[in-house]
Amino acid sequence: MHIAHRQTLTAFFVGLFLTLGTTAFAFTFMPMSITISPSGAQSIATFRLTNDGGQQIAISIKAMTRVIDQNGVESNEAADSDFTIFPTRIVVQPNSFQNIKVQYKGPARLAQEMAYRVIAEQVPIDFSQQQTSGVKVLFRYIAALYVSPPNVNYKVAITKAVYAEQDGKKGFLVTITNSGTRHALINDPVIKLTGAGAAAITLQEDDAKALQGQNLLAGSSRLFFFPSDKVVQGVNYAGSLTATIE
Repeated sequence: MHIAHRQTLTAFFVGLFLTLGTTAFAFTFMPMSITISPSGAQSIATFRLTNDGGQQIAISIKAMTRVIDQNGVESNEAADSDFTIFPTRIVVQPNSFQNIKVQYKGPARLAQEMAYRVIAEQVPIDFSQQQTSGVKVLFRYIAALYVSPPNVNYKVAITKAVYAEQDGKKGFLVTITNSGTRHALINDPVIKLTGAGAAAITLQEDDAKALQGQNLLAGSSRLFFFPSDKVVQGVNYAGSLTATIE
C-alpha cells in the first residue's frame, strides 16, 4: 500500500470521524518521535498506548517507510520486512495501557539514518454489537521512528535560490539540501541571500515561516517559496542558512 500526504510537523495525529455509533473513544500513543539503533539491544523501540476512555478499544499498529519529495509531499509504504511489532493488534481495556515493542530487523549496516512512521489507529469494532446512530471518533497517531547508525550528522545548506512567482506573488524559490546522514528539524531559521547587482536580503521570523518546523530527511532536498518584493528577476542568488536544528 502506498500513501502520500503533505508533510508538516514531525509528529502529529489525525482524527477520523465516521458514523459508527454514539461513543467517542480516545487514546494516546507515546513517544511521538524516537531514534533506535540498527542492531543490538537498542534496536527496539517501546511505545505506550493508553486508553483514557471508559470503554475498551481495538488498536492496530503498523510500520511504514517515509520519503519526503522536494515539494514536501510525504510518501509511505508498508515496512513489514524491516520490523517485528508485538502486538500488532490489541484490545485495550478502559483506563489502562499497553506497551508496544517495535524491533528493527532490516540491514544492520546502514550508510545513513533511515526514517519510518509507526502508526497506531483505532479499528472500528462495535463491542456492544448494538446498532445505534451517532458519531464515533476514530483516532490515528503517526509517530516518527528513525533507525540511526553511529556518528551520523546533518549537513544543511542552500544550494539554489532564484526568482519565482506563486499565487500572484513574487519571491525566492530556494532549494535547501540536507546532504548529511541524519534528519534535520529546522527551527528559528535565518536566510541570507546575495546576488550580483542585487541588494543583500535577510529572511527571518515571518518572512521565513515556510521553513519553520520543517524536517529535512537525510540525503534529501526541499523547495521553499518565500514571498518578497525585494527579489530581482534574472539574478541567481547565493545563500546561507542559520537555524536551531534538532
